[in-house]
Amino acid sequence: MDFYVKQRVFSFNDQFTVFDHNQDAVYKVNGKFFSVGNQLAISKTTGDAVLQIKQKVMSFMPRYTISNEEKELCHVVKKMTFFRAKYEIQPMNWTIEGSLFDHQYKVLDGTKEIMSVEKKWLNWGDTYHLTIPDKNHETIGIALMIVLDMVHHQQRNQAH
Repeated sequence: MDFYVKQRVFSFNDQFTVFDHNQDAVYKVNGKFFSVGNQLAISKTTGDAVLQIKQKVMSFMPRYTISNEEKELCHVVKKMTFFRAKYEIQPMNWTIEGSLFDHQYKVLDGTKEIMSVEKKWLNWGDTYHLTIPDKNHETIGIALMIVLDMVHHQQRNQAH
C-alpha cells in the first residue's frame, strides 16, 4: 500500500496529512503546541484516535514512544552512527536504516522489509512516499515516518 505524507508548511506546531494512493486524505497528524518534547496524535480523518507519539526528553540520543489508547506499542531509539541513519524499534526487534542525505529509509524485521520511505524533492513542504506491503503495519509505519521527520528536523535545528 502506498501513502503520501505531507507536512503543513505554515503552522506553529507539527501537522501532517496522510494521503492514500488515490490522493484521498486518510489520516491527520497534529502536534501539541505547548509540550515538553514532541507530542503528536495520529487520527483518522473521521476524528477517531489511532496512535500517540511522545519524545522522551531526558535521553542522550533521540528516543520516542508510540502508543495506542491501551498501551505503549514500541520505543524508537536513534543509534550513534556516521553518515547513515540507524534506529532500533523495541520490543519488535525492527530496525530503521537509511541515508541521512538522500532521505531514503527502510524499516526491517531482520532481512524482511516492513516499509520503505522516500522523501519527495521539489515539493512545497516535506512530502514523503511510504510503501507498506502489510496493511497490519500501516499505522505503525506512518508513526515511524513521523519520528524520522522529527529527528531530522531536530538535528537540523541544532546544527544552526
